[in-house]
Amino acid sequence: MDPLSHIVIGRALTAAFDDEPRLFGGSGAAAILGALAPDVDGVVIPFGWDLYLRVHEIGTHSIAGGLVVACASAVIVRAFSRRSRSLPLAAAAVTGTLSHLALDVLSGARIRLAWPFVDTRVSVPLMAMADPWFIAICVGGVFAWRGPAWWGRTWGRSRSVASAVLLVAVGFLCLKATLLALAFRRSGVPATSLSAVDARWAAFTEWNVFERTPQTLRTWLVSSHDGPPILILSQPLEAESALVQQSHSLGSVRNFLRTHDFGFPVERAADGLTSVLWSDLRYCWPTTTSANSMVCALWFGGTFRPDGRVVTQEVKVGGWIQKRPASQ
Repeated sequence: MDPLSHIVIGRALTAAFDDEPRLFGGSGAAAILGALAPDVDGVVIPFGWDLYLRVHEIGTHSIAGGLVVACASAVIVRAFSRRSRSLPLAAAAVTGTLSHLALDVLSGARIRLAWPFVDTRVSVPLMAMADPWFIAICVGGVFAWRGPAWWGRTWGRSRSVASAVLLVAVGFLCLKATLLALAFRRSGVPATSLSAVDARWAAFTEWNVFERTPQTLRTWLVSSHDGPPILILSQPLEAESALVQQSHSLGSVRNFLRTHDFGFPVERAADGLTSVLWSDLRYCWPTTTSANSMVCALWFGGTFRPDGRVVTQEVKVGGWIQKRPASQ
């Protein structure tokens, strides 16, 4: 989820239920820092986006890891707020961190909440990442706080606004849950065949359903309005060539396959070299009205010489290319 939503919801939870009126007086700051703390795993990005995606679904985005960064957040705030008590700071930071994990799950992130004890991914895709409808609720809350109330000069108003923000947010999520249930019921897509679901960004009543069969990957559009599901992407799965099989030895591909269920490889030859790149259907969208034509935002793989030796590993994020030696 976006940082603004994490900050507002984390702060609203403490403002609605504790007695600390000031943002930086202790618990408010701890809640905000705790609400942002799980994304500290972004420090891994310069070392490889594939590494980041693997770390992102465990580590600080598990409950165990979240508690660690929450306690660290409380310690940091305690160092700058000597009058604050450690236990309330820790409680506020944990509240903020758990709100971060909850928002990520509700926005379709597939994270391993019980890692390292249970490896199952959890996802409740009620809204999209950086959902504009939810951001609007949070922005409205910020304006309702009107600065002085946010800083705690009028504590009673701050508490009322925080409670209102949470009430509206919960109501929005309940409405989205109802619309999602209607989308599946009216589309006729059997729940047992679903592999993953993502809410479409800025679309209030639409979701993407990702399906994997032994022969094909597909993306379907379902809506809470009447009508059958619409096929928007289809990617055939063919027998892997020798070079594609060899790409499994690359760290970039191993990390990718460990965290993605809708992956497919593409071979591209240029300048006497062959690239084997993998993407996931969840990163792709159609370029034309044909379900067989698409573009993908992320690619993971490497480049090979004609004799099959690896030249380099590559990770492509839009127009940004990360390269590293084949041995890493």
